[in-house]
Amino acid sequence: MSHKIHIIIIFLILSIAFLLRFYKLGEIPAGFYQDESAIGYNAYSVMETGKDEHGQTFPLYFKSFGDYKLPVYIYLTALSVQTFGLNEFAVRFPSALFGFLTVVVFYFFVKELTRNKPLSIISTAFLAISPWHLHYNRATFEVSISLFLFVLGGLFLYKSFHNKTRYAFLVGTVCFVISFYSYNLARVFAPALYFLFLIFNKSQVSMVSKKEQLLTVIVVSILFIPFFTTLFQSGGIASAEGTLIFSSKAVQAPHLEFRSYFVDLPPLVTKLFLSHLPLTLWQYLQNIISSFDPSFFFVSGSSHGNHGIGNVGQLYLFQFPLVLLGVITVVLEKPRWSKFLILWALVSIFVVSLTREVPHATRSFFLIVPFEIFYGLGVLAFFVWLGNIKKLRYKIGVLVLCMAFVIYSILFYFASYYVRFPILYARQWRAQDKEVALYIKENHSKYSKIIFDSESGYAYSSLLFYLKYEPEEFQKSVVWYDDDSEGFSMPKSFGKFEFRAIDWNKDVQRKTLIITAQDRKPKEIPKLREFFYPQRPVVLSIKQNIVFYPIKETAYVVVAPK
Repeated sequence: MSHKIHIIIIFLILSIAFLLRFYKLGEIPAGFYQDESAIGYNAYSVMETGKDEHGQTFPLYFKSFGDYKLPVYIYLTALSVQTFGLNEFAVRFPSALFGFLTVVVFYFFVKELTRNKPLSIISTAFLAISPWHLHYNRATFEVSISLFLFVLGGLFLYKSFHNKTRYAFLVGTVCFVISFYSYNLARVFAPALYFLFLIFNKSQVSMVSKKEQLLTVIVVSILFIPFFTTLFQSGGIASAEGTLIFSSKAVQAPHLEFRSYFVDLPPLVTKLFLSHLPLTLWQYLQNIISSFDPSFFFVSGSSHGNHGIGNVGQLYLFQFPLVLLGVITVVLEKPRWSKFLILWALVSIFVVSLTREVPHATRSFFLIVPFEIFYGLGVLAFFVWLGNIKKLRYKIGVLVLCMAFVIYSILFYFASYYVRFPILYARQWRAQDKEVALYIKENHSKYSKIIFDSESGYAYSSLLFYLKYEPEEFQKSVVWYDDDSEGFSMPKSFGKFEFRAIDWNKDVQRKTLIITAQDRKPKEIPKLREFFYPQRPVVLSIKQNIVFYPIKETAYVVVAPK
C-alpha cells in the first residue's frame, strides 16, 4: 500500500468517525435523560456563578440525584455551553469530541503497540463505526473521556519507552492521573492499567531520564492533592458504596435471603460458608463468568434503556467469529504485545466484576480496546485463510457471503439506532420533558404555583435546563428534601415550583398548575393538556396469529382549574 493511499484511507475513516458522532447529535438520542440535564445545568451554573446547583464554589464533586459526578466532564461542558449555548448539542459535545479524538489516537496507539499498519487501519475503522463506542459518544457519558485519556496516555508511554520522546512519560502519566477525575471506576482501573504499561516495559522505564521521572513525581503529587484530601468525604470512596458488591444493599439482600433458610445450622458452619465474605466472593466469581456473556456483546446488548438500543449487541454480530479468530491467532502466534492486551481485557473484567449489575455496558467500556484489536487481527487471519483457497469461484463466493453479512449487520444497526431506538426508548430518554418545560415557559406567568407530582417521574433538572433557570435565583430559593437512603437529593421547591405528592382535595385550586401522570389524575378532574411519547407499533403473537396495532402512550398530563 502506497503512502498516498494509506493517507486517503485514514482520512476517510476519520471523516466517517466525525460524521457519525456529530450528525444530529442534539436530536438523537431523542430526549435528554436526567444525568445529561443535570450535567448541563451544573456546567451552566458554574459558568454563570462559579457554584453548582447546591451552592458549592467550584466543587471537585458535583452532587446530583443519587451520586456525585466528577469534575472533568462538567468543566469541559461549561466551555461548550459558553460556546454553543445551553442546549443538548453543547452538553453532548465533549463526549462526541473526545470520542472522535479517541478514534484518531487509537490508530497511532495500535500502530505503536503492534507495529502493524494494516491491523491499525482495520481496528480503527471498526472503532469508528462501533455500536458501543458510537452510543456512548453520542450522549453525555463521562466514560468517553476516560477511554480517550487511557488510549492517549498509553500512546505517550509507548512513545517514551520505545521512541525516547522527551516528556512523553510525564504526559502519559498525567493522562492516567486526570482520568481519576473523569469517571468513578477509572479510580480503580487507571492504576491497574498504568502499572501494566510499566511492568511490560520495565526495562525501558529505567531509561527515562531522572529529571523527567522527578518532574513526573512532582506533577503527579500536586494533581493527586485534591483526590486524597477528599477521599473520605462525600463523593470520595463513599460514593461507590451502592455500586460495589461488598457494600451494595441490593447485592447483600439476596445473600441474607439465602442465609435465612439455614438459620438452624451450627454458627460455625454459617460463618464459614454463608457469611458475608464467602457469599460475596461467590458473587464475584459469578460476575466474572457473566462478563463473558456473548449475547451481551454480540446479540442483544445492554438491557438498560440508556446504555443500548435493545436489538443489537455492544458490538456487531459479524465480529463474534472474527474476535474468536483473533484470540486464537494471538494464542498460536504469541506476538510480543499479546500478553499485554489479554491482561488489559482481564483487568477490565476483574474490576467490573467488583460492581453489581454485570455485565454493564458503561463499566465494561474499556474492553473496546482489546476487542477491536482482536477483531482486526481476526480480519487479517481471515484474509490469509481466504488467500489459501485455490479455486477462484469458491474464494469469491465466500467473500460475497461474508461481505453481505457485514453490510447487513451494519445497516441493521444504523436503521435500529436512527429509526427504532428514538421511538421505542423515548420514555427512558425523557423525550417529552423538553415539551413540558417549553409549555411551562410559555404559560408560567398565568400561575402563582406550579406543582410537579413526585409520582410523575419528571426530572427537576429538565425544568432547570430548558427554562435556563437563573442559577443564582435557584441557589437562593431552593429547599431540598433530606437525602434518601441511596443519597438521592430532590428539591422540595424553588421559586413558584414545587415537587411533591399531590393532594387532589386541596391542590386543585385557582392559579395552580399541576403536572402529573395519566394514571395519577382522578377521572373527574379535566385535563388541560396531554404530552405523548411518539406513536409506536405493538406486534403480538397470539396462538399463531399476529396482532398488530399502534400505541401512543401518555407521558404527562397538565391539570389546572378554569
